[in-house]
Amino acid sequence: MNPTTDLPDDAALPGIVAMRALGVSRALGLARALLALGLEDAPVAMNLVGYSPGSRATLEVRVGQRRLAVKAYAEDPTPEAVLYQALAAAGLSGDSGVRVPPLLAWDRDLRVLVIGWLEGPPAYDLVKQGQGQRAGELAAQWLRCAASLPVRLGPPFGAARTLNRAREWVSLLREADRTLGDAATRLAASLAQVQPREDTPRLVHGTFYARHVLDLGDGPGVIDWQRFGQGPLELDAGMFLATVWRLDLDHEALRGEATRALTALLEGTRGLLDQGALAWHRAAALLRLASKVHVVKRRKTVWLARAHALLAEAARLAEDARQAEPVKRAKPRAFKLRGAALELVLQALSTRPATPEELDQIRRLLDDA
Repeated sequence: MNPTTDLPDDAALPGIVAMRALGVSRALGLARALLALGLEDAPVAMNLVGYSPGSRATLEVRVGQRRLAVKAYAEDPTPEAVLYQALAAAGLSGDSGVRVPPLLAWDRDLRVLVIGWLEGPPAYDLVKQGQGQRAGELAAQWLRCAASLPVRLGPPFGAARTLNRAREWVSLLREADRTLGDAATRLAASLAQVQPREDTPRLVHGTFYARHVLDLGDGPGVIDWQRFGQGPLELDAGMFLATVWRLDLDHEALRGEATRALTALLEGTRGLLDQGALAWHRAAALLRLASKVHVVKRRKTVWLARAHALLAEAARLAEDARQAEPVKRAKPRAFKLRGAALELVLQALSTRPATPEELDQIRRLLDDA
């Protein structure tokens, strides 16, 4: 697992205060108690690797030879914890193949999750190393897996929700620069005119950035599931490709890696994704990335030209979405849960007794699969 959020620039003290407010100062004791490591005398090392003001903080924790991630949240993380249990029941928390971090413990009152650590470079770094094709292959592997997962947890995501959020993105861009606001307004109007038709929703990550997909050697690992939901696979694919394209934009030497990632992703998901819908969600993702002007202005002197470039590419993709022919999707393979799925979930929950409501939710999930 790797750093997944932006750390405070030069505000270490407020960051520490925020971490304490999120309960991180008590999280180490929770990890020891719930995991029953039996390593009371083992040295503990910790490092802040992720920080989103007002949302969450992530610590890398080493206790003896064990390496964990301790995540403290401003809101109740139980939905994410239940998702990890469902994915474990589907066989995605093992030691090989496509996987997510295993949930080791959580505490609703402290708003803390303790999860296993996945080791591998993110697709973000692969692209920077000139391995765009490998990055695209990893994303395609995950999307094929997600297409057949019997997990029906999370709020509805899709084009309608994206268009609703686009109002905020346009407002942020107009606040930063009038010309950006004008371009964003035109783009949002174009997207509203060609909103894609969506069929059966699937589990989507919600923030499927290239930095959230790890190369574990024999398959991808996908981390940071806080924003998961139910929606079209094109939403995640579009965000992944948008973050890769942004890397190409920022690093001239990488020009072409986004194309290689796109080619590999399309080849690996042949018949699974609708090209018009994919172009639409790529355009929407670029609008979302362009709206992060308040962050980029502190780091890049060329922030204005950069934002215009993101919007111009998004406008091109919106036109592609308008002209695309609908594709007949291939039926994804059936995904079979492991025979002892319920027992596996209940065993995982034994680190902290689950409430009757949580157990009922997981039973319904497995019954519906």
